[in-house]
Amino acid sequence: METAAEAQQRLIDDFAEFSDDPFSLYEYLLGFAADLPVMPDEEKKRARLVEGCQSQVWLNAHRGADGNLAIALDSDTLIVRGVLHAIVQIYSGRPDGEIRTTDFTFLEQTELADLFSAERQSGIEAVMRDIRKAVAEV
Repeated sequence: METAAEAQQRLIDDFAEFSDDPFSLYEYLLGFAADLPVMPDEEKKRARLVEGCQSQVWLNAHRGADGNLAIALDSDTLIVRGVLHAIVQIYSGRPDGEIRTTDFTFLEQTELADLFSAERQSGIEAVMRDIRKAVAEV
């Protein structure tokens, strides 16, 4: 099984194919967003609404059968859903130590940071803060 760092690098490599064309990069991110499972409304009611996000972002974290943190995320904004899908692929099901120590560099490494406002980037930081908080609480 790949590590969180390996999963992140795999995604960075996938997105690198579009780094020369911001429109194609954005389009690829939107397509990637469509692959994130939609969180049912009843789960959104139980999930933690992440504070500090411009969009509504829901985080549902629980321990899987293997003891690792299982992460489900959703948002009411398509572009944010694309980044959330990357976060889920990188961190969900990984050991706590990997979640704590693997920095989320996906936005910077894929040049998506250039497409995100400072407020949106702060929102993604809030998501990561809440995921690391869930490691200790769940």
